[in-house]
Amino acid sequence: MINSNENLSLVSVIMPVYNGAMYLNEAITSILGQTYSNFEFIIINDGSTDRSEEIILSFSDSRIVYVKNPENYRLIKTLNLGFSMAKGRYIARMDADDISLPDRLLKQVDFLDNNIEYGLVGTGVNLLNSEKKQLLYHTDHSSLKFALAFYCPFIHPSVMIRKNVFEGMDVIFDNLYLHAEDYELWTRLAFNTKMANLPEYLLNYRIHDAQISSQHSDFQTELANEIRRKYLTFYFNESAKDFDYVFKLNIEKYTFKEKYNQIKTLFDKDRKQSVFGGDNLNRFLIKLWKDLYIESEKLTLKEYFYFVSSSITFRSNWTIKQMITVFVKIFK
Repeated sequence: MINSNENLSLVSVIMPVYNGAMYLNEAITSILGQTYSNFEFIIINDGSTDRSEEIILSFSDSRIVYVKNPENYRLIKTLNLGFSMAKGRYIARMDADDISLPDRLLKQVDFLDNNIEYGLVGTGVNLLNSEKKQLLYHTDHSSLKFALAFYCPFIHPSVMIRKNVFEGMDVIFDNLYLHAEDYELWTRLAFNTKMANLPEYLLNYRIHDAQISSQHSDFQTELANEIRRKYLTFYFNESAKDFDYVFKLNIEKYTFKEKYNQIKTLFDKDRKQSVFGGDNLNRFLIKLWKDLYIESEKLTLKEYFYFVSSSITFRSNWTIKQMITVFVKIFK
């Protein structure tokens, strides 16, 4: 174990607990057993009615900062409380049903210490479910910035954040985005700092029926759609509804021309502004462009003209077979 000293960055590990007795002992043990030892472990009991408090108090470690909410504040208020208490240079998230592997904090601190332009770093995770699979999203900033427009590419309890990225923010986790509060925060941070995922699996992440993401999946989807619209609208200064088809939202209400215009508008804007960097968005839109034509049952002559005259078509590497497939649609 690394001994703490003045040269090591202090990390504040924040773990809310609400009736988490079943897996809590493993979660706490995994943090206290980290090879990086210079941390404070803020454990917030959010009105638990099971044995959670008994389990927490069974540990005697000076790095534990135990807080007991007088009532069930729920997750967002509890997280904001923990972040406001944090004294560390970095803040690491942890959930009461997960397990951090021994080198997790060490490797994340090393990354942030050596990459000062980065404000957030996540990791890959081992999924603790029946399939026992691993999950790792994109690792580089450009891909993550793009991915945020379509889904959340971070596992929340795997992240470590540089505390100063929150300077000037009126709110950290926004109560308007209950059950999608992390995704919304990452989209705001993407405007101000670089992000990464370490290409290592440093957290055992539990998926079970009692988990918030399992209980509120429909509501999360609705909020995620709102976050996507807001995120892309900010970058391109367009009305959020103008990109519904790009997100595959409300597809049935749009005509072929409206779908075409959404793809072309976004394609042209990114060419001028280079918002997402590299070819990430172009590759996505080209695939959407192909799908639009190939999946259409029939095409008018005007719609076919859109196809043959567009610069996107010439960037799409169509095969002869695909070109013929599109052409014959005008005779149906």
